[in-house]
Amino acid sequence: MTQEQPRSLFLTGFMGAGKSAVGKCLAELAGMPFFDLDDLLVRREQCSINEIFTTRGEDAFRNVESSILMGLDPSVAGVYATGGGIVLRAENRRRMHELGYIVFLQAAWQTLVERLEGNTERPLVNQHRNLETLRQLWLSRQPLYQDADLTIDTDGLTAIQVAERIVACLRNDEVEA
Repeated sequence: MTQEQPRSLFLTGFMGAGKSAVGKCLAELAGMPFFDLDDLLVRREQCSINEIFTTRGEDAFRNVESSILMGLDPSVAGVYATGGGIVLRAENRRRMHELGYIVFLQAAWQTLVERLEGNTERPLVNQHRNLETLRQLWLSRQPLYQDADLTIDTDGLTAIQVAERIVACLRNDEVEA
């Protein structure tokens, strides 16, 4: 990561992939600040993600999410945990590539189910209580997640182990820059 402009790291993947947990570990290992885009969104909108989905809908949520991403300062490199659907918009993927590297945290469906079981904080889990419907959403996003500079399989690994793998790949220039 020896470039003139600081490069941010954007963690993508389906809900439950470990983006926030890995992001915190990665930021510490890389000596960079950590930002959770969902937290930035909640702070900006002054209401929960569930409230936004319920009262204004998913499209309004995606608009705010995109606005925050577009407004990031390119001179401030950080580790960003993104929302699972940020990849749905091509302009979001382009912006993340402009600002740094996209790291796809890949997890098997069964791993995600185990991690999401009983979670009531995620609006799409609440909307799609039927696991097959949620699985179809996961499957539909897979090609979009592949638009990444680096893919890390998170199955069976702790957050710190995933973060260490990312750092090792970055040091060995294993990203598609």
